[in-house]
Amino acid sequence: MGKAIIFRLLTIVAILLIVMLYFAPIWWVSLKAPNYPPEAFPDGVRIHFHVNGVFNGCQKRESEEIYEEEALNCVHEMDTINHYVGMYPIASGGSIERALSQFLFAVLIVMLLAFMLSGRKFQAIILTVGFSVIVVWGYITLFTPGGITWMSAGYQQVLQTSMDMVREEFQEWSGFQAMRENYQESLGLYFRETAKIQQRIDILTMATYVVIGVLIASLFIFIAGILWKNKRFYWLLLIIPILLPLFFVLEYAGWLWWFGHNLNEMGAFTLKPFMPTVFGDGKVAQFTTHSYPHYGFGLMLLSSVLLILAGLLRRRQLWEEKKRLVPTNSSHS
Repeated sequence: MGKAIIFRLLTIVAILLIVMLYFAPIWWVSLKAPNYPPEAFPDGVRIHFHVNGVFNGCQKRESEEIYEEEALNCVHEMDTINHYVGMYPIASGGSIERALSQFLFAVLIVMLLAFMLSGRKFQAIILTVGFSVIVVWGYITLFTPGGITWMSAGYQQVLQTSMDMVREEFQEWSGFQAMRENYQESLGLYFRETAKIQQRIDILTMATYVVIGVLIASLFIFIAGILWKNKRFYWLLLIIPILLPLFFVLEYAGWLWWFGHNLNEMGAFTLKPFMPTVFGDGKVAQFTTHSYPHYGFGLMLLSSVLLILAGLLRRRQLWEEKKRLVPTNSSHS
């Protein structure tokens, strides 16, 4: 089997893994304390981080000692615990990233599809068509009435849970309105500071427009770079998806820092700003914290490994083609 076929097969498998990990838990966090006994909370107060939201990690308990009609909402439980030390609810973090996650993943997939093709014209066509579809899809989702229905089911589920609403109540919202409403609700859930909340909503609004503008400009720059036969842009089609695990960890750590360094003074207990545990075990007051990768992060790492192998094979293939064609032709693939 030739290198050209193998590197494409590796890329296709990596794309499938990227699709799978979008729906998988990437990281999990658990809080344990004496007032949360293992009989009721065998895994502690546990939550699962996905790329499009934070989900309940507590399972329904069925035993002779304990009967539950449904699993405890450990996201709400953790928010309740955190607010005593002045931490904002989990839903107030990563609002823009969660809302744009489905489009960002679609961009990664389009980039990898273009990477598999030979010839800058075909690569430019795939990028142009793919990016155009994503931009139109994003506009309909974020800025038209009822656009929330175009968001991922997981995102809508988190919105429904965090705002304690039924889906019919927000089906007419645009995705942008849903993001703003959820952000406002989460900021004011425990700490009702109208002026401060409005200021942060204004910042979120401006940041959303800036991020979307930068992303769209970047997409056009990529297309232009490919058409100008710039090899750096071709390899960026691969390098950016490879770095997805790094992007996630930096994003995750950054928001943990924000939560630990933006404690509200209205909290029942006063703590100095702190950095929550990113990886491993830690302790905050009487709580023991646990923070570890979930299987989705394993899928993410595996996709990066496969893409690295695909890139090495592709580089070798291009070098062999160039060696055969020199000096008669040195065209860019």
